[in-house]
Amino acid sequence: MLTDYEATHVMRALDALDELEAAAVKLVRAELACGPAIDGLIADPLTAGTRLDVVCLVDTIAADLLAAMGRGETVRRLVDEAPAGGARDALVEYLADRGST
Repeated sequence: MLTDYEATHVMRALDALDELEAAAVKLVRAELACGPAIDGLIADPLTAGTRLDVVCLVDTIAADLLAAMGRGETVRRLVDEAPAGGARDALVEYLADRGST
């Protein structure tokens, strides 16, 4: 049996996990939705070293996180529905490589 203290922290951890899942879906959806626009921004030397660079690295972490949470199909659906662009292509390649390991 859990103490009140332990139960409180278990509930906080589960709430944080829900928030993390929602944030991961939001990140992947937003990156894919902007399609080629993000490609142009990332290629711009003025944005080098900004958080835009981080978005392109973190999307694969978000995809892995969602897969670990049983939401891999959600990521595949978002990718399938996304407009053409570097983010979509990179996630398609990443998901294909991950599926073959």
